[in-house]
Amino acid sequence: MSAIRFANSPESLSTILGEVSNVFGHVYRSILASPSGVFIFFIALPNRPGALARLASSLAELGLNLVLTYLYTVSEDLAMALLIYEAKDGLFEKAVDELRKGGAVVREAYEVKVTRSIK
Repeated sequence: MSAIRFANSPESLSTILGEVSNVFGHVYRSILASPSGVFIFFIALPNRPGALARLASSLAELGLNLVLTYLYTVSEDLAMALLIYEAKDGLFEKAVDELRKGGAVVREAYEVKVTRSIK
């Protein structure tokens, strides 16, 4: 209920749009700053204390470095997260498997490489 009220006020919508714009700016800068590219994961996970920390820890054990994360609560039981990691060859599918083993539903997953830029 409170999320519906929050989204209906013009000031709140402006705040939400500003935050989304801020997140996309960070995503863009993360991609450009990583010479090896990035892995981008959009996941659903249980809204429980430590759930995201455990997932991030399992990916760290693979040798992946977390660049950016954005988490928001959908309901009392569900959260959504955007995770961006520095890409490492051969680890994309392993990372997706680790997220699933850790209880996440991988909604979308991308390996993004910057092959060339013009300045």
